[in-house]
Amino acid sequence: MNFQGMVKRMEFRNSSIIRAAEYDRTNKTLDIVFSDGTCFTYFEVPDREYEGLVKAASVGDYFKKRIRAKYMCEERVRKPSSRAKKSAGTRKSRRTIH
Repeated sequence: MNFQGMVKRMEFRNSSIIRAAEYDRTNKTLDIVFSDGTCFTYFEVPDREYEGLVKAASVGDYFKKRIRAKYMCEERVRKPSSRAKKSAGTRKSRRTIH
């Protein structure tokens, strides 16, 4: 695939773990949106990993084996519910490997 400078997104309807993946080739970042709505951004991810993820027979297995523990990531906080405190709406992030 040659999608230089582009952002590619794939929705996974058959995965019980991962809802979507978005890859930014310019920044080499991979956003993974999980079924519970949690989103992690993975850094310095090569093109081949995104391509492998979207072609994998099991997206969840590919993610666990090839991406989860291999690349640094940052959790993106979900929008607070209407019952949450006013200050909870700020965007926080933390770097982690999980």
